[in-house]
Amino acid sequence: MSITLKQIAELAGVHKSTVDKVIHNRPGVSEAKRQQIRKLLEEYGYESNPLAKALNYQKKKMTVAVVMPVVDAMPFLKKGMELVKQDFNSFNVEVVYNEMPFSDAAGQAACLKNLVKSGVSGVVLLPIESPVVSEAMTELETAGIPVVTVNSDLEHAPRLCYVGQNMEQSGRVAARLISLWMPEGGELGIVSSRNMSSIKQREHAFRQHLPACTGNIEVVDIIDISETPEDAYQKTMELLERRPSLQALFITCGMVSDICRAVRDKGLAGKLTIVCYEKYPVIAKLVENKEIACTLSGDLAEQGRLAMRLLFENLIYERKPEREIFYTKNEILFRENISSEKI
Repeated sequence: MSITLKQIAELAGVHKSTVDKVIHNRPGVSEAKRQQIRKLLEEYGYESNPLAKALNYQKKKMTVAVVMPVVDAMPFLKKGMELVKQDFNSFNVEVVYNEMPFSDAAGQAACLKNLVKSGVSGVVLLPIESPVVSEAMTELETAGIPVVTVNSDLEHAPRLCYVGQNMEQSGRVAARLISLWMPEGGELGIVSSRNMSSIKQREHAFRQHLPACTGNIEVVDIIDISETPEDAYQKTMELLERRPSLQALFITCGMVSDICRAVRDKGLAGKLTIVCYEKYPVIAKLVENKEIACTLSGDLAEQGRLAMRLLFENLIYERKPEREIFYTKNEILFRENISSEKI
């Protein structure tokens, strides 16, 4: 009969969770103890049994937490996640959604730390850009709780993998599109936000690549919004009043409908070239009405589906993702290939 994880732990004089950390190369074990446990694993030929673990999850309850700020992308990410949950109906898995305001990094960090204490099995996270969130992610890793980041990543923070749009590529594509609409050059404004790494990456890539596309377009103003309807509308109105000669807007963040409402109220609908992201029904309608020139979709439902599937497969079957970053496709959508009836 093969040796069990519990027996290896007894031989090493440690708790079986310590052996599990060594097996999965997680932190929290001294190097001397790690070497001792590895020697025992090799000596006794221990092999974990993913199938037995999967069958065990059919009996005991597993809790997966989804943690994300309240943003436009949230319902579409959820839609993809729920598809995966249906695929694993035979397992006793509970998915708990935790939401907080877009700017509440402290609240997100506190939520993640509470999940460590509650003994959650794994986390799908749309991280707010903040050191306190990175710190909380480190606590999850130390506790042996896998995290999959979705839609936006957090540089240097530990996670199992990231699933989302290639932000660098999408920013460069947006720069090329703007240059095609403005061959003679002109003034451009950017509407952005500072709370998400993905948004910052889009803006940086756009500004870096724009000179290579054309030397005649000048970025004359950049505004940062807090991703609330009131703030997005008011700051866009102020931008348009401050820069009456603007010819284009590049929107890197959410609240697109409220930004376009300000453009409409200023009598500029259809006169400004606007490029934005995602294909929510409201955005598709604005593209169809020629208020938005085009939008770049990162397939949010697929992001949610893949992030949840990778986490489930890691927890239930002990499958490690084949790579650390999974990009969904960047799709350019115009009036001719978008529908307001679909996401």
